[in-house]
Amino acid sequence: MQKFEKLIDQEEDRCREVVSRIKSTLAAEDDLRREKSREIKDLQQKQLVAEGWREKREIGELIGTAREQNARRLYQDDGIMKQPYFAILEIDDAKLGARSYCLGRQSFFDSSHKVLILDWRDAPISRLYYEYEEGEIYEEMIRGKERTGTVAGKRQVDTPGGELHKIVDRGILLVRQQDGTWRQAGAETAVSRKEQDQDHRLPEITSLISREQFRAITQPDSGTILLQGGAGSGKTTVGLHRIAYLAYQNSEHFLPQHILVVMFNRSLQQYISRVLPDLGLKAGVKVETFHSWAGKVCHQIGIPLRYEAKEASQAVTRLKKHPLMLPLIERYLEGLLEKSRAWLLENLPHDGDDHLGKLVDEARKAVQFDEFFRILLRHQEDSGGNQSKGWRRVVGRLVTRLSDHQEDLHAMLTDRQLLQDVFSGSTGVPKKSLDQLVDHQALLKEKGLVDFADAGLLVRLLQLKGVAAAHPGYAHVMVDEAQDLSQVELATLLAAADDRQCVTMCGDMAQKIKGEVTFASPAGFAHFIQKQQKRLKAGEVQAETLMVGYRATWPIMEAAWKVLNDQPTLVVARDGLPVQVVRTSSYEETIAAGHEILADYRQKRPQALVAVVCRYIADANQVFADLQRQGLKDLRRQARQDFSFQPGVVVTNAHQVKGLEFSAVMVINPTGQHYRDNRESRMLLHVVFTRAADNLWIVGHQPMAYGLENL
Repeated sequence: MQKFEKLIDQEEDRCREVVSRIKSTLAAEDDLRREKSREIKDLQQKQLVAEGWREKREIGELIGTAREQNARRLYQDDGIMKQPYFAILEIDDAKLGARSYCLGRQSFFDSSHKVLILDWRDAPISRLYYEYEEGEIYEEMIRGKERTGTVAGKRQVDTPGGELHKIVDRGILLVRQQDGTWRQAGAETAVSRKEQDQDHRLPEITSLISREQFRAITQPDSGTILLQGGAGSGKTTVGLHRIAYLAYQNSEHFLPQHILVVMFNRSLQQYISRVLPDLGLKAGVKVETFHSWAGKVCHQIGIPLRYEAKEASQAVTRLKKHPLMLPLIERYLEGLLEKSRAWLLENLPHDGDDHLGKLVDEARKAVQFDEFFRILLRHQEDSGGNQSKGWRRVVGRLVTRLSDHQEDLHAMLTDRQLLQDVFSGSTGVPKKSLDQLVDHQALLKEKGLVDFADAGLLVRLLQLKGVAAAHPGYAHVMVDEAQDLSQVELATLLAAADDRQCVTMCGDMAQKIKGEVTFASPAGFAHFIQKQQKRLKAGEVQAETLMVGYRATWPIMEAAWKVLNDQPTLVVARDGLPVQVVRTSSYEETIAAGHEILADYRQKRPQALVAVVCRYIADANQVFADLQRQGLKDLRRQARQDFSFQPGVVVTNAHQVKGLEFSAVMVINPTGQHYRDNRESRMLLHVVFTRAADNLWIVGHQPMAYGLENL
């Protein structure tokens, strides 16, 4: 370690100096806060004993002034000590000379108002750290002035509690040990850091953001960003950091309650629960699954969605998720406009009322259904509830009918002729499937129910009808795993953003596990969003592809690509242990072998979080019970919203691990029967494999899918 002594001494001195000044500043601010509190209490006491009303009023004014002054003072958050800073940037500026900056999650100023820590979101300076390598010459506009110079040094550090624990400099990792000495360590993963913290939720990786990720994060606050990239490339993390960046740059517009984050499942909702506060976002950001968001939109309008417990057939669900559902909704509303207008004009009385004449004229000129509906609502409101005129009763009756949105959903999906007209040119949609859809929807209508695939269709209907609650006007919408949402569902989320269309869509078509979701183009969700925004003239769409995989090792990714029968699509940052395939002769042997591997691994890495993944829920229940009988410690059976990210072993089914990550993954009995030789099943197993950071074990007693025995 002798050759690193100078670097270590330099960073230890820096840490002591910075932390000392933080503590002294916080102490001084605390003293000032107490002093102001005492001053206000003294004035309040004087006010109590004052005799005249004039004196009481004057003291009251002094109290108000003192409170106002106190409120204006900048009392900095002592939470800075949790992790004062995470990176060092050293520059040699042509005008300013040598400068060094500590980058952190929030800025901090000492008692003399000199910056000690610079917020990573303060782009003019932090851009030099993220976008330039050591030794590179920069030319940037900083604080309105053109600056040139050289990035003299940049390094990552870890300073939990104000103590220097790690230094990463030019690819060398130095770690401080418990006895205070330092050692050089090997490559570290985000999962390794999670094990140290004993919390495996999505990490805040601000210090590790790459150049390409930073550019995606700092895109302007208008326009749509498409974030694509393979498993472990950081799409979700970049999307969340972009929210934090936007809120920092324009806090008045990007209020927490005006931001929507849509995750794939409830497990993912839990997974990011810690990240947003750590990134500086206040409480209030809406984190939803698509169906929970759609349900809340409908509830706000007064539509109590009651779902059918029994799943619809795959053929019916595939039709409801089909790209042609978008034009179907538009065609239905075109027809509803014409029928409603014809009924209105036929039933309106001819009594010479000027107001009636205006209504007739406007109704005839309406081009879109939402325009026609707004005209009716406005005239109904203008009548003030006065039903003395016949035309008002007619308008009221029509408004009541057109406000029955579930009725329109059922009417649209049971209109055989409309369905046949829209789907007539589509290959692969047999008439039998359309008949099944009509019969299924008629049964739902009879029961007063809908199914889960109806949620997106209903919200889209509401939007095209012009119902205000279906257009919340979010300042920012982020969608994760966009490849598993249908075109209708994606269209509703785009329409939920305000006119600036500040949207971040994250996805990877290689991880599309919803077989019922199809796209009009092989390019998938990205092509649809680009086409949709162009059609609506919704501003610029910027596509960013993340090319470096940070989670899984090369052997794990190689196995995952073999499952897909694809070539590598990422640069993988780390090598690692080979994927271990364990063949057994019976289910009992599979459980015994799995128990042995897991117990040994947990002994070596007690803070690790390991997933045991089965294809189906019933299999996961059985494996959990049998491993429990084997006496495996810290074992949990988890699914959906009850996912815990504390160290241990979780047993779950394949669909529940989407978007999550673990130190290691054990796949139980991945047979060809469980993971059939089709694109959907292959992508599902690909997703399961790529949840593992360091270790992947495949254990089974039956013939394995896709020749996995030969890995």
